[in-house]
Formats: sequence, C-alpha cells, structure tokens
Amino acid sequence: MVIAPTNLPLWITFARLVASPIFVLLFWAGLRGSGYGAPVDVLISDLRPEYLIAAWALMFLQEVSDLVDGAIARYHGTVTDLGKLVDPLADTLSHVGAFLCLMWVGLIPFWVLLVVYYREAVVGTLRVIAAKEGYVIQARPSGKIKSLSQAVAANVIVGFLVVSHYLEGLRVLVAPVAQVLSILVALGALISLVDYYLAINRIAGKK
Repeated sequence: MVIAPTNLPLWITFARLVASPIFVLLFWAGLRGSGYGAPVDVLISDLRPEYLIAAWALMFLQEVSDLVDGAIARYHGTVTDLGKLVDPLADTLSHVGAFLCLMWVGLIPFWVLLVVYYREAVVGTLRVIAAKEGYVIQARPSGKIKSLSQAVAANVIVGFLVVSHYLEGLRVLVAPVAQVLSILVALGALISLVDYYLAINRIAGKK
C-alpha cells in the first residue's frame, strides 16, 4: 500500500520502524565484549558511553514520536487503518529490540521477553484475523498501559546504565531496578493479552 506524501503521521511511524534496528546496533557498539553472564559492575565500567547515550537518545525520540504521530493524525483527521496496524508494530519492534539488548547483558530475564513476545504474537495474529473479517481492532487502554510500562522500563534501565557509568555509587541499583521493572512489564503484557482476547471475542460475537 502506497503512503500518501501528505500523510506525515504514517511517515513518522515508518521512521520508528527504521530506528529500531539502529538502536540495537548502537547498543551493541556500546559494549566491549561484555555479554550475558558478565558481572553488572564489569559491564558498566567497560561501556562505551557515547554509543549508549546515542542509543538512549534514539529510544527517547522513538517514544516522543509515538505520541506525536497519533496526535497529528487525530488533529488532521488522517487516521487510517494502515496506521492503526503499523503503529503497534513499530512499538513492538522498538521495545522488543531494547529488551533483547537488555537480556543479552543479563538485565532482563529471558522469561520476561518470552511473555512480551507471546503477547505481541497472539494479539497481532488476532488483529490480522479480525481485519480479514472486515473490522479493525483499535488500540485499547490496556495496550497503551502495556506500551507505557515497556517504554518506561527500557528507558530507565538504559538510562541507569549510562548514568551509573559515571556515578559508581548507583551501580548496585541497576540490577534490582531492572528486576522490578521486568516484573511490571510482564504483568502489563499479560493483562493486555487477556483484555484484547476478550475484546476481540466480544466484537466477533456481534458479527
């Protein structure tokens, strides 16, 4: 499907899709060979902070653009079915990419990433099936909360890595904070999964 040149919100959304792998590359470039299993203090002390700062800034811009594209689309009346489907995809790639990086350095447990992936796969499949039946499932409040929890978790953990590189006293907080945020992310994903499943069932039952 061709995107109209005047549809700025969709172009912003697609820019977020492109930014996701760039974040992963910047994060990877910020490591000095420290991967899964390396002690947190070693990981932090060996970081190349300039790359992590760039990755952190890019992640922040992605979150800001997520708010901007939706606001522009609603204000100008350019909300499209394509936008409703692609916008959650951009969120998913952004957050899952960040969590993959954080799992690699041992700050996000594998099971949390598995829960997040399972939620996105199931909800994404259900939305595609619903679209083929002629109705589009718009973003629900639980999905917004899920995305917000993931955005906050990813930004805070990456931010802690950057700041603690310079402030050694904060390094002991990185792992505990990451653990708490990981649990909140998993809960948000599970609640959103149940909510979307029930909502799609209700809509399908009315058809």
